[in-house]
Amino acid sequence: MIKILTLALAAMLLFACAKAQEPAKQPIKQYPMHGEIMQLDPEHQVATVKHENIEGFMHAMTMDYGFRDKKEFAKLHKGETFDATLFVQGDDYWVGNVKPVK
Repeated sequence: MIKILTLALAAMLLFACAKAQEPAKQPIKQYPMHGEIMQLDPEHQVATVKHENIEGFMHAMTMDYGFRDKKEFAKLHKGETFDATLFVQGDDYWVGNVKPVK
């Protein structure tokens, strides 16, 4: 009986330690973005975007951004400007809520 309780306690401790080591999901932050599509990579759903200053996140620059939603990515056309939301969760970031500017 003591062996069973000892094994159960050891298993619970191991489980608790494993859970404590899992990184907690960070909240998703959202930033308004305005930019111009410079290039599109449909295979990877990545767009090279020349964007204005993203207030509270980064200065204006040109860089690659991933799009998780195929419908959002399909709205993009090289040379067009757009408004969107930049989503940031830890080291991960992606663009959504795309609205082409005419």
